[in-house]
Amino acid sequence: MKNLRRKTWLCIFLVSALCLGAWYYFLRPGDAVLPGMDPQPSKTPTLILWYTDDSLTDYLNSASVAYQDAEGVRVEPVLKTGLEYIEEIYDASVKNEEMPDLYITGTDTLEKAALAGLAQPIKDPENVLNSFNYPEIAMNAVTYEGQRVAYPFYYETAFLLYNSTYLSQMADAELRSEPVEGEEEDEEGAGHTYVPDAGIPEGYTEESWKEAVAQRTQELIPRSIEDITKLAMEHGAPEGMENFFVWDVSDIYYNYFFAGAYMNVGGECGDDPDQIDICNPDSIHCMSTYQNLHQFFSIDSKESSYEKVLQDFLDGKTLFAIVTTDAIPTVEKAYEDGEFRYGYGVAALPGVDAEHAAKSLSATSCVAVNAFSEYTDEANLFAEYVIYESADTLYDRTGKLPCMGGVQEESAGARDVVRQIYQESAVLPKLMTLSNFWVELELAYSLVWDGADPEQTLKDLSEQMQQQMEKF
Repeated sequence: MKNLRRKTWLCIFLVSALCLGAWYYFLRPGDAVLPGMDPQPSKTPTLILWYTDDSLTDYLNSASVAYQDAEGVRVEPVLKTGLEYIEEIYDASVKNEEMPDLYITGTDTLEKAALAGLAQPIKDPENVLNSFNYPEIAMNAVTYEGQRVAYPFYYETAFLLYNSTYLSQMADAELRSEPVEGEEEDEEGAGHTYVPDAGIPEGYTEESWKEAVAQRTQELIPRSIEDITKLAMEHGAPEGMENFFVWDVSDIYYNYFFAGAYMNVGGECGDDPDQIDICNPDSIHCMSTYQNLHQFFSIDSKESSYEKVLQDFLDGKTLFAIVTTDAIPTVEKAYEDGEFRYGYGVAALPGVDAEHAAKSLSATSCVAVNAFSEYTDEANLFAEYVIYESADTLYDRTGKLPCMGGVQEESAGARDVVRQIYQESAVLPKLMTLSNFWVELELAYSLVWDGADPEQTLKDLSEQMQQQMEKF
């Protein structure tokens, strides 16, 4: 009887607990749905986005607000210093201390991120990553071991910037000094001198003369370093011009193109340890030509700086300069403000000679989804919004060129040319074992510029890189 009574009370307790649980589940405060009331919407996540470039702040804040208005998902951009960036993301993720759900980084860090479990194959829910929207170079840059592990965002690369006013004056001088029928041609190297207000030559109308000068100007855009040296020997410098050709010889970003077409570090995607080729006959030839330019252009590597190169161009002192994508908004603004009083144009970097091509170095920044996040689906959607849906405002807000195509307006001729150069550039390798390659290559260029033997210098660099690879 005692046991029966105990079982009865136990049944009553269990039934009561079940009823209480049901009441709490269905009618708990805040979730109770009474007749005439609308159901409460489900809670949406707040995505945390880390980035390190302050120039992106305005763009990311604007994109976050627009995205919340459109999708109801709040995004909080967080600016970080960039020091030990991937390590900081990893520490926050494993400790679950306000970790980012997605982050912006350079594609050269993707192997480190992937091996740390921070980058996973992207989902591309809107199918925006295709050859119509993005060039192959951008796709390769975000590919690691055959899978895309991030979304390509914006890029930086090097190209040739030239003063089209000076080049047009040289074209004018060349055309005027061409021998007419029955006359002998001037001796080579005699020089062509521009004469302002010389009038329209006989046999031309004003319109036909402009067309002839414009055509010759295009022909004078150098395809090789030989073209530049020939131009320098045959022409006197227009008034105000001091430099035929300048670049920052201390920085690998502006030096790489000399031999870059004949160096292979990591293959097309920069992640293949079996594809390492640094020292070969073509790269040696190009580096030897590079060394010979020291005598011709007399640039001191210890005093060279990119800031001076760009400022000299803006001051009208330079005909040709090697610059990076940040120069485009700078020159555009200076031109619009009347501080740069010349015409300008951009072109692909010249090869060392007619038989050897140039290859620019490019850096692609990307948006990666943190694999530790519990909101990876939402993070993938916002990543696509940042790099695709709102990309048409990226240049105006940041001065950065988006990887996504079709966002330049009709007047953006210079940016269209630079985009073509980017498509044919070399990606930064992702291989962690060769993370010091660019520092060592920059040192090799400096040594060769200052007189070291090109072949031995490249051989030493190649052996050093091979030894590093063999240790892992």
